Amino acid sequence: MKRLKKSITIVAVALSMSLATGIVAAADCDDEDAVKTVQKKIYKKKCKKCHGKKGNGKGPGAKGMDPAPPSWVAGTDKSDADLYKIIMEGSKDTEMKGWAAGTAKKGKEVSEDDAHTLICIIRNFKK
Repeated sequence: MKRLKKSITIVAVALSMSLATGIVAAADCDDEDAVKTVQKKIYKKKCKKCHGKKGNGKGPGAKGMDPAPPSWVAGTDKSDADLYKIIMEGSKDTEMKGWAAGTAKKGKEVSEDDAHTLICIIRNFKK
């Protein structure tokens, strides 16, 4: 019984730490319907302009940006947590603005679940 209580406590602490940092469970990247929905609903409307249709960083809005948006076709060395933070909070010293509530314009925010699905989309650009 003591062991069970200790295990439950460890799980509870880990969960509260992940919630406190704003990072929740990752999206199910195998859920093709969810990925397609987010790709249409969010990537095409918010990301494609700069990051490009194929994730190569050469969207029409990228012209003249310094630094240029990254290409994801070769993959990225960023962790899921790093990508999540960039999606939600933006990237310092770049044109990338965050999409979290309080950062993005009202009505233009991206949910936590959708941000995690965007990470799946970013990972899927790797060839």
